[in-house]
Amino acid sequence: MILQECLANLGKPLLEEIEKYSQVKQFSAQDYVVKQGQTVRFLPIVIEGSIKVFSNEGTMNFLLYYISSGETCIFSFAHIFDQEPVNFSAITEVDSELLLLPITKVQKWYAEYPRFNDLLLKAYQKHYNDLLHTTKQIVCYNLEERLLGYLRQKAQIEKSDLLQISHLDIALDLGTSREVITRLMKKLNSNEEAIQLGRKIKIL
Repeated sequence: MILQECLANLGKPLLEEIEKYSQVKQFSAQDYVVKQGQTVRFLPIVIEGSIKVFSNEGTMNFLLYYISSGETCIFSFAHIFDQEPVNFSAITEVDSELLLLPITKVQKWYAEYPRFNDLLLKAYQKHYNDLLHTTKQIVCYNLEERLLGYLRQKAQIEKSDLLQISHLDIALDLGTSREVITRLMKKLNSNEEAIQLGRKIKIL
């Protein structure tokens, strides 16, 4: 039933194979789907929830993009045909339900089902655009604008304008320090764009 609702356009024959060989798994918020340095064993598709994909360089994390319902991961797709360790991590932002497709079957379906190719290529195109957007933000926007955009995106993902997130977590995602985020939050507060309410941040 879940597959028919979320992936109906793939057609009955492929859905039957996915149902036979794949698994639906529940992840709590902040669970790792894959860690940097591991090999990819499955291709995740988000049924419900959201995944944050980021890369780690030394002590700094670098946010790449988010995966939402019905989407898969561009970097997992890139590792379908090799067993090289991945250079990214993926972690659930909220409690999430994922469909895990084994890589060996994904290789087969990619060759046999054009509709499956369409699903992967659309995800590839979307996240490629997301990466371009991230790059543009870094090059063209100051950190205050990036922070506000980040908070608004988080609010959209969590479907709430009240976010429970620490300044340290924000700093890790944006590649800066907690002190810088604290200073910028004061500016957003004075501009009436976002305010700090205890340990939560409200988007105005």
